[in-house]
Amino acid sequence: MKSLQRLLPSTWQGTGREARWRRSRGRRVLAGLLGGCAVLAVVGAVRPADPPSYPVTVAAHDLTAGQRLGPSDVRQVRWSVADKVPGLLSSAAATGKVLTAPIRAGEPVTSARVRAARSWPALPKGRVVIGVSSSDRALVRVLQPGDRVDLIDTARARTVATAVSVVSVPAGSAQDAEEHPTLSATDAASVLVAVTPTQAAAVGSAVSARSGGLGGGIQLALRAGA
Repeated sequence: MKSLQRLLPSTWQGTGREARWRRSRGRRVLAGLLGGCAVLAVVGAVRPADPPSYPVTVAAHDLTAGQRLGPSDVRQVRWSVADKVPGLLSSAAATGKVLTAPIRAGEPVTSARVRAARSWPALPKGRVVIGVSSSDRALVRVLQPGDRVDLIDTARARTVATAVSVVSVPAGSAQDAEEHPTLSATDAASVLVAVTPTQAAAVGSAVSARSGGLGGGIQLALRAGA
């Protein structure tokens, strides 16, 4: 016993009243700790296991329609398998997509609420995309994304935009131009081009003049070597 007492603090050793009291209190504290550990072990053994869950990608904060999702816009949480959500996207699959509807923070990101980002080549800074209708279906048939065209206001006989990029020729317009090359100007085919806001306003003015019965409109001219 004395050899064991040497392992205790000096104030706990000996046969004095205070040393015996300290050892007695220490035994009670140790017994209490051991009892608590036993209780925790029993509770852990009888507590039911956590329900099965799976990862769900949710909005990290409120998101607006038209927003392109970045890594900081989504996060993953665990949901119970009892709460199945159709069309779930992984964080990697959601990143880069564009929202078609607003999502509140914590709501799941699903395929029904996003679309793929436009695959057009990167536009120069400050450019906008507009649709230009052309009755020159022979030209529309040969246009491809990346071509350079001039936009001519036929009513004023002036060029309102020079060497602007064609970003898309909608499939319907190209097909109509191929199948119906003799349709009238009222059935003009559309082409999407990248222009500056000033050029867009000039094109809008020319189109409005034609719609108002003042004649004119926009003529496309394909740049040589485009």
